[in-house]
Amino acid sequence: MSLVSAFQIPYREAREGFWGEQTSTLNWCEEDYNITYYCAEAINTITNLAFIYLGIKGLRDVIKYSLPRVFVVAWLGYIVVGLGSMAFHATLWYSMQLADELPMIYTVCIMCFIAFSFQRPPAVQALVGVGMIATAILITVYYLYDKDPVFHQVAFAALQAATTFRGWYVTEYKLRPLLKKRDPSACDQKMKTTWSLGLAGTVIFVTGFAIWLLDNAFCHHLSVAKNHVLLPWSALLEGHGWWHILTGIGEHPSTTTCSTGAHIGPFRRLGPNLAAQPTALIQNNRRPTQASYRLSPPLPYPSTALVLHNRLDRQQRHIHTSTNTTMSISNEALQKLVREIESQAIAAQQQIGLVRTQFAGKQREMRLAQLTRSEISSLPPDTAVYEGVGKMFVNLSVPTLSDKLTGQMKEMETEIEALGKRLHYLETTAKNSQEHIEKMLKGGGQ
Repeated sequence: MSLVSAFQIPYREAREGFWGEQTSTLNWCEEDYNITYYCAEAINTITNLAFIYLGIKGLRDVIKYSLPRVFVVAWLGYIVVGLGSMAFHATLWYSMQLADELPMIYTVCIMCFIAFSFQRPPAVQALVGVGMIATAILITVYYLYDKDPVFHQVAFAALQAATTFRGWYVTEYKLRPLLKKRDPSACDQKMKTTWSLGLAGTVIFVTGFAIWLLDNAFCHHLSVAKNHVLLPWSALLEGHGWWHILTGIGEHPSTTTCSTGAHIGPFRRLGPNLAAQPTALIQNNRRPTQASYRLSPPLPYPSTALVLHNRLDRQQRHIHTSTNTTMSISNEALQKLVREIESQAIAAQQQIGLVRTQFAGKQREMRLAQLTRSEISSLPPDTAVYEGVGKMFVNLSVPTLSDKLTGQMKEMETEIEALGKRLHYLETTAKNSQEHIEKMLKGGGQ
């Protein structure tokens, strides 16, 4: 007696389910409610946990490697795709089908934006972003009108292919020159590693797609085989479930992130798609003569942060020393120093905003006092004038009010002068912090 025949669990005979009749325009090869009354396609539902797990893993990498914030949206889209697909396969409702298919379009649009906006000017990045948003809206509107799953599949495949080929182009024609200029001796090995990762992801993704096609083409034969071998062995023949698992792995870079060292700048902008955008992860050599520096990400404060952010983009956000260079400062010390300088710049910028507000307020009070004194100076001395005190008005003589305004103006002049000195000091501090960071970037941390 074989192991397969010795351990077999029959399917449910009844095919009615908790979620009622199917309203979706698609129904995959897995038989409906054949395992449980509460889930239409149990295997296809469970395998979507791969997307959720890998999406959470990706969010962790965003925090761990201080990646740009667009990756948060990409990984959240990854998780939403998994949740939407689970809801669709569990219920076979049309509304849940949309919750599965539309997030697929939106997530690949985000990946496409990351790939096509790499090393582009801000204006071009904005244009690419608008184009991706418009593409997502047009696909959504037409799909809601047409309801043809083939249109969705073609649109998704086209966006995926565009992202893939752009990722390959960036890897070869943008990344290779940067690596060759920075570290010629190690360029070929690093590019070999990068292409290996990209091709591995592509092969895994294409394998999942091929299984998806075979599952659709030979569904009848597979159903006969599944009813012969029964559970749990028949679960291995659910091709759509393998599509979930393999495409999830093929598109996810964090499977290689954990086994490698530090990211370098260009790769941190290529996106979360391993198959579409070969993620460059360079092995971190622990010898003291070769190290990789990862600067803490700039924070969203005005002026200095923007300059630093652009500077880090131009410098690929990481400083790498050659194997023949003796380091004069450790990785941890450099990171700590940069964080301290950034903290000083942040504090200075916050204080600059506060002082400028106070400075402008005092100037307005000064102009009001000058205008009031000018107006009352033309009045006869015995004119009845009043000064507001809370909700009351106090009667004062013209000379008394004029003297009082003169005293207030002298006090405000002193305060304005002090605020001007403090503003100059804070602006100098912020400028010096910015210059220190730029010098460290130019000097390679030495």
